[in-house]
Amino acid sequence: MTDPARILAPALRRYRGSRTDPDRWGTWVPRDGDILVCTPPKCGTTWSQTIVAMLIHGGPDLPEKLPVLSPWVDADLGVAADEVQAALAAQTGRRVVKTHTPADGFPVWEGVTVIAVYRHPLDVFFSLRKHLANMKDLADDDPGLAAISQSLRTFIDGEASLEDFDRDSLATVSLHYRETVGSGRLPDLKLFHYADMLRDGRRTVADLAHAAGIEADAALIDRVAEATSFGEMKANAAQYAPVGGTGFWKSDSNFFDSGSSRKWEGQLSEDELNLYDARLAALLPDDQARAWLENGGDGHR
Repeated sequence: MTDPARILAPALRRYRGSRTDPDRWGTWVPRDGDILVCTPPKCGTTWSQTIVAMLIHGGPDLPEKLPVLSPWVDADLGVAADEVQAALAAQTGRRVVKTHTPADGFPVWEGVTVIAVYRHPLDVFFSLRKHLANMKDLADDDPGLAAISQSLRTFIDGEASLEDFDRDSLATVSLHYRETVGSGRLPDLKLFHYADMLRDGRRTVADLAHAAGIEADAALIDRVAEATSFGEMKANAAQYAPVGGTGFWKSDSNFFDSGSSRKWEGQLSEDELNLYDARLAALLPDDQARAWLENGGDGHR
């Protein structure tokens, strides 16, 4: 599978941010059989990438650290674009890469599987707080580091900007869902929800293998499920976290926060929950879409 994938539809927008650089899409020339993990931040991206990479390579012993093997292709994390391009070009089999860009921000390619993963937006919010606190180069006055009540209002009220798309908010999560799932742009999209994935790690591995068209027997599924448990990934964080082992994070291990859902329970007031509900309803008016974005459920997969 080394043939370049044919473009069926061009990108419609260019998303840019403090990390995201649309010019970096050129580091990856998609091939028939490649896999793109496409999620908002803190929705199980690294977990999903790791599972798929291990399935492709026949087990937990990957030939490279995950960020080298499976880069965030449209982001600048301090690794030169030509290094990313060379590492991807050197891989001769199927490859898996990631993006946080919605589906209208990249072409539709023939033969490229897109796997999208979503999570309750309030879980995203609480995971983002831990994520931001773990970044070395973040300003002390970043709104995400403020008290919960203040940073929540910033998250709820924030707008989605194509030129500042890495400033995560309820609007960016909702836009990602609308343009990736609700638009129908990707008719063969493979759709997962983090809450469903957490309920049964072994089933998640099997489902991702099926979604990616990877033959995996019971023994391989068992090995990958064990190697990608939360405890194992946190213990080996330098192998899996984006730019792990480079000093980018205060702690590679803390990149993996808790591997849980419903983080907001007992943390927010009724008024705050009502503000969140009203804003999400305005951003995503469809009741069924909102229910799935928050809670998952196999019926939407």
